[in-house]
Amino acid sequence: MNKIKSTSCLLGILGAFCIVSTVFGGSVVDVTAYLSHRDEVNNQITVGDNTSHITEDFTSPDDVTPNTAYKKTVRVKNDTDTDSYVRVFVEKSNQSIPVSIKFDTKYWTAKQADGYYYYKSVLGAKEETEPLFTKVTTGDTTEHFKILVYEETVQAQGYDTPQEAFSSIQAK
Repeated sequence: MNKIKSTSCLLGILGAFCIVSTVFGGSVVDVTAYLSHRDEVNNQITVGDNTSHITEDFTSPDDVTPNTAYKKTVRVKNDTDTDSYVRVFVEKSNQSIPVSIKFDTKYWTAKQADGYYYYKSVLGAKEETEPLFTKVTTGDTTEHFKILVYEETVQAQGYDTPQEAFSSIQAK
């Protein structure tokens, strides 16, 4: 009978040990955790709209008359709601033809080293610049020619001058 009692006692101790190890073992496993952190920010990027065009008041003559002033008023119009800086490039189609243009220097810079004339002010939404020039005067010639006018605009926000704004977008 002692043998049965010893075996029962041993089985009881082993059972209690199994129960205790299961309970505490399970708790130890549950206490183990991984610390993690997750944060997400969604940035929305939009493309701005910056559109402009040249406006000009000019009637092309049938024939060129020597030493004559022809009315040609050149402006730039901002077509969008984005404030912009403006620059304009002007060139004769034939450099040897004697033609002169008196450029405005109150609202525009003189021709810069890069060949452009810069509008000194920010051109607001839907606004038009003051004229870059208002006439073209021929010298002693009857030869036909063209005055080529090319304009560019860039968003003004973030820049203090038109030269700074345009230099920021130049290819490096």
